[in-house]
Amino acid sequence: MKTNLFTTAVIAAAAMLAASSCDENKGGSSAPAEQPQQDQANAQAPAEPQAPAAPADPTNEEICKAVTDQLAQYTFVTPGEFSYQVETVAPGRQNISASLKMVVKENMYTQVAAPEDFNRERQAVNEAANLAIRPDAAYLMQVGAPTDAVTDEDRVAKQLPQELQSALVALREFAEQKLYNKVAQAGQEAGISVALDAEWKDGAWVFTTAHQDLSQLLALRDFTPESALPEGAPIMSPEFIEARKAEIAAKVAEFNELAKPFNQGREEAARQMLTERLARVEEEARRSQEQVDAQKAEQQKWQEACTKALAAGCNFAGEWTRGKHFGEITLHIEQAKAFDNSIQFFGTIYDTKLPEASLDIAGRCELTPGENGSEVNVTIYDGQYDPDQPTAEVYDAKDGMLVLHLGQDGKLTGVMTCESWGEAPERAFAVQLTPKTAPAPARQPAKANKR
Repeated sequence: MKTNLFTTAVIAAAAMLAASSCDENKGGSSAPAEQPQQDQANAQAPAEPQAPAAPADPTNEEICKAVTDQLAQYTFVTPGEFSYQVETVAPGRQNISASLKMVVKENMYTQVAAPEDFNRERQAVNEAANLAIRPDAAYLMQVGAPTDAVTDEDRVAKQLPQELQSALVALREFAEQKLYNKVAQAGQEAGISVALDAEWKDGAWVFTTAHQDLSQLLALRDFTPESALPEGAPIMSPEFIEARKAEIAAKVAEFNELAKPFNQGREEAARQMLTERLARVEEEARRSQEQVDAQKAEQQKWQEACTKALAAGCNFAGEWTRGKHFGEITLHIEQAKAFDNSIQFFGTIYDTKLPEASLDIAGRCELTPGENGSEVNVTIYDGQYDPDQPTAEVYDAKDGMLVLHLGQDGKLTGVMTCESWGEAPERAFAVQLTPKTAPAPARQPAKANKR
């Protein structure tokens, strides 16, 4: 095994020398004259077969070219020192192990995130942004708004005007701009190794790559050469970092100055908003109080109407009906007493045509009106009645009652029934009574039954 170590420049020089040497060896030379007898003997001797000429070893240039031809795509490096070892494994076959130093032509860079050195400056950017987009709630509290005057909508971050939004985006992009960091120096070497199989074919050496290690070269492949950097590319250095920090601080100050009128305007707008809301709250409170007062007045008016309608001495006269049967009936109030939510009264009911047939009653009127007016429940007690009338079914029972409503028109409407009838409305008597001014006649108990 033999080892060769040289540079590509040496290879070029050696090639020129080899060519010159080959050119000199190509010239012919005269041999001394022989005896005519020897020439005649040689001419008469039969020709002997000659052994094939052994192939010469691959030249330095051939081996170097076989290696460098595979590296044409790596334009950021140039070949440097080259060495190889040759092992002959058979006539016309060799194993070659080559090493080549590739030299980086110029500085190489990679993009990196802005360093942590900018954290304080970036924090100032965030503070400026937060101040500009503070929710209205912050300004409302600042001007003295109570918490119940703040809505969920006020707690949402404020949308910036387009001018400020554009300036804020530009500021953030500047503070977070990626930088270029130098990762390889011009003149730096990247070593590679290549294993070749060389075979003599048809009067020339044919090279096949058996193995190659380009890891050091590949590690530089994705980096950017200095000549390919964008114009004005930010390149990291201690001086650049300090200068950039000062630039960020200056731009933050410019943004705050630009946003100052907007922020001050928002505080004034919050003060105006609070004033309007408090006025609206006061107005709504007054409206609510007016509604309450109106309801109280209406309730008072209704209570007075009920008290007047169901006062002692009042009468209601009308008719009862059930199916095709009908008759007259009068309700007379003898005593009445008003409470906070109701009126209780005592009196009688009787057949209008037969006043002497009457029954005692006790009633209660609910003073809170419903859809049909105030509910009036009347319990029927003992008394005298006409047994030939259908109403005797109620009068004769122990649970007879009237379920009525006192309407806005002053009339009593409802049914006369028995509690035990329950879900049998067809047995009930429909009752309609209208206020009457005539006094009730004195009770005359003759001709009537008593239960």
